[in-house]
Amino acid sequence: MGINFTCVMTRFNMFFLFVLLLIFPSAVAQGFRTHEVKKGESLEQIANHYQVSVDEIYKLNPDAKKRNINHMVLVIPAQEPKVKLNEESKQLSFKSYQIQAKETLYSIAKANHLSIDELKQYNPDLVETDIAIGQTIKIPIFRKDKRTPNFNESLTNSSFSNIIHIVLPGETKYRIAKQYGLSVEQLQALNPTLLDLKAGQLLTIVNKNKEALTNKNEAPLNFFNYEVKPKETIFRLTKMFNVPADSLYAWNPQLKQSGLKEGMQIKLPKKVNVQVAGLSTDKVNLAENISDYSTQKVAVMLPLSLDNINDGNKADVLKKDKVLRIALDFYSGVEAAIRKAELLGITVEAKVYDTQRNSQKVASIINNNDFDQVDFVVGPFFTKTVETASKLLESKKIPVLSPISSGEINGGVNLIQTRPTDIMMQQSIISFIKLHGADKNVVVLADKGKGYLESKILYTLPEAKLVNLQKEYLQQSDLARVLDKNRTNWFILESDDMATVSNAASYLNTLRSTFDIQLFTSNKNDLYDSEVPSTYLGNLNFTYAAINKEYNQDPLDEFVKIYREDYGLSPNQYVIRGYDVTLDAILRKANFSDFYESLSLDQTTEYVENQFNYNKKLIGGYFNNAVYILQYNKELQIQSVEN
Repeated sequence: MGINFTCVMTRFNMFFLFVLLLIFPSAVAQGFRTHEVKKGESLEQIANHYQVSVDEIYKLNPDAKKRNINHMVLVIPAQEPKVKLNEESKQLSFKSYQIQAKETLYSIAKANHLSIDELKQYNPDLVETDIAIGQTIKIPIFRKDKRTPNFNESLTNSSFSNIIHIVLPGETKYRIAKQYGLSVEQLQALNPTLLDLKAGQLLTIVNKNKEALTNKNEAPLNFFNYEVKPKETIFRLTKMFNVPADSLYAWNPQLKQSGLKEGMQIKLPKKVNVQVAGLSTDKVNLAENISDYSTQKVAVMLPLSLDNINDGNKADVLKKDKVLRIALDFYSGVEAAIRKAELLGITVEAKVYDTQRNSQKVASIINNNDFDQVDFVVGPFFTKTVETASKLLESKKIPVLSPISSGEINGGVNLIQTRPTDIMMQQSIISFIKLHGADKNVVVLADKGKGYLESKILYTLPEAKLVNLQKEYLQQSDLARVLDKNRTNWFILESDDMATVSNAASYLNTLRSTFDIQLFTSNKNDLYDSEVPSTYLGNLNFTYAAINKEYNQDPLDEFVKIYREDYGLSPNQYVIRGYDVTLDAILRKANFSDFYESLSLDQTTEYVENQFNYNKKLIGGYFNNAVYILQYNKELQIQSVEN
């Protein structure tokens, strides 16, 4: 069956026009038209017909540079005057003005009762270039005052469901909400960082006045706030979130003023269902898309230290050596993953190496064994050993998967950190609260040694309150002082101190009789299991960031069921991690001829308890940013919530 390219490209360009109108609302007021190119027509002829330049057509139709334009539907800028003037007001004069330091087009236009478009209309050079100190421009002086042009007028009657509104002088939240059929609360929910309205702000609007004419296969565009990480660049963000640079600047005008900086909050699009408040990530089942059934060769590096074990001390060593127990549990999960792969038709040849928990041994293993045909390495466990393995195998381009470490690892470009870092966990819980907590009273209690985390929370959530101790120890009155009876209180507890965790949870549980309280943390350490009754956690809807969720009990996960039958006990978190990490790596290799290509998947993979979504580091290898947000309910069940 043939493809009608004219029809396909018509739909493409109409979709491009929709995106353009969505991102640049002032363009709606300016006006656009479309033109279907007839056979033999040139861009020069079309530009002359509409009295525009070829460059202006290229800007709106970048694909026109790359292919034959016959039957292509072009977006053409309309050339009507930006502001309609009567004959008397068209009579004007000009004054020369020299641009001063720190001035912008907006400030100059405002000072002269003009719009930015009017400045550009009479100073064509400003369309293509940024202003410079000392530059001389023409300021038009009209004989009659004109009203401020309302760039949002045409948006009121827009048929698009998701649009951007420019705040004009004198506008209020109530007025803007009413214009689009929203309540003030809905407007605030769509723009959680909105505090006081200021002219020139961009607001996300779900236009309830009209039904959308969007492609039903495309999810509406919505936004979330993202905190810029150290060493991130515009280029990195465009690749990571699959957005063009010009759109990034349009959504975040501050980038042109001050540039991209660490810690800055920027607006990024996320395809979500508008009925759902949270952000969701698409999942993919790699087992359903296997294309390469060739034999895989895998090296597994574990900190066993078998030289220290003999028949006489075996039981004693197993009892005392926690690292050995973890390594053996992890390996039983690796074996189970290999058996699962074989059931799927993939043969895996695995070889286990004992790293003896030191980098010198890792180097010896790699130097004295043939790794040329190895598809990937699982392990080693510890930071120094995995860094050594990564750097020694980097030249061979062999992926090295770090299965356990949660700290920052300085390996080569072949290092794949499968466990989300502690920083990623912190960012996930802060982002969750930022996204969902616009109307909540956010309170923070952090150890003195976690000042950096406290500062990060306050930077992202500037309205949050700190708990100040009146004595050397925590008292119930310290907490009651910062809680709000009229709002839901979201309490962030970041502590490794037993007394602090235990007392804070107990006091908050007691204060529930007076306040509505929910407890959060980015670090659910063992203290929450050993020092805090589960009933308290359920009462407080305890919500936390986690690298893994608990496996399904009903129906029982297939892997867990088989493991119980084989070993007579349930698998622990290290067994399951060995299974999930290894099976994910095997299936990635079976889906892509190049393992590294699999790391660019937009979707998330998920197994028994762990999920994986990799991103490329600016310097070095890859990291997994797939963090769960888990929550206790009143029945003491732990469930995953959207983050």
